[in-house]
Amino acid sequence: MMKPALKSRTPEDLRGWFESRHQPRYRVDQLLEWTYRRWADCFETMSNLPKNLRRDLDESFDLNSVTAADVREETDGTRKTLYRLRDGESIETVWIPSPKRLTVCLSTQVGCPIGCPFCASGEGGFIRNLSPDEIVDQAIHESAREGRAPSHVVVMGVGEPLLNYENLMAALSALNAPWGMGIGARRITSSTCGIVPGIRRLSKEGKQWNLSVSLHAPDGETRASLVPAENRYPLEDVLEACRMYRDRTGRQVTLEYTLLRGVNDSPGQAAQLASISRELDVKVNLIPYNPVDPLPYRRPDEGAVETFVKAVEAGRGKITVRREKGGSIDAACGQLRLRRG
Repeated sequence: MMKPALKSRTPEDLRGWFESRHQPRYRVDQLLEWTYRRWADCFETMSNLPKNLRRDLDESFDLNSVTAADVREETDGTRKTLYRLRDGESIETVWIPSPKRLTVCLSTQVGCPIGCPFCASGEGGFIRNLSPDEIVDQAIHESAREGRAPSHVVVMGVGEPLLNYENLMAALSALNAPWGMGIGARRITSSTCGIVPGIRRLSKEGKQWNLSVSLHAPDGETRASLVPAENRYPLEDVLEACRMYRDRTGRQVTLEYTLLRGVNDSPGQAAQLASISRELDVKVNLIPYNPVDPLPYRRPDEGAVETFVKAVEAGRGKITVRREKGGSIDAACGQLRLRRG
């Protein structure tokens, strides 16, 4: 029988377990320190815990929910890891170093239920949600391999985070809390393709998470060709939910916009996007398309990207172009996928 996952337990859960074994409360703090700050991969290494307690913990809990199966790295240090899960399924995680930050990009589901036609993540279909420990363990294992914790977390890997809401919240709590990894809420970003109920719910959490919404088109007709109907909400509702999130949290929402040649890169679309940015006071993060074989979409050339940016700026929109990292190892935005090999 599979043991309960330690990283899916709250400190309150663990205190109850320790009290039932007549262990002092400070032992819980020691366990959490080893788990989230020292990234222990087995209970035996927790040297300041009594041997009999380490044995009981090992018999009662599973400490690791992921195992690295394949690692690919670029010369700039960007690294993509294929993690095998306990049931044999797999996910991909990306470590992204830069001069001013260390970012880990986490997956939240095995496969993706959205199925955007230009993105690799939905190619293999949707299998299941990740549990809180499977989400957190990606950051833990990346930290252990690197020998340092990330400064920033982006939940932008495989899956739609807001369709795994409860597990996402539990994972973000462990990443953020003083008893967990202690990463500041303003350094944690969750993405969504525009799941309106999830955005509204997130706005009421009272947290300072950053929100990134994958818009990809400034009009309903084009967006309908890029986001399948099952999980597509009306553009007006998505934008209103973004406004609600900004008003309730005080955090500026980012709109992700994958630029596809001949699809959403016209001057008229740039003007519409500028209007949305200006009226909602949101920043646009422009992502020139990262090619995915054998999908038919193409990346605009640099001149077309520059023209689009200038058109948005001319309309007083706020826009930046995301610097591509991980393209040579299929780790760039839109290239992560469900892999079983």
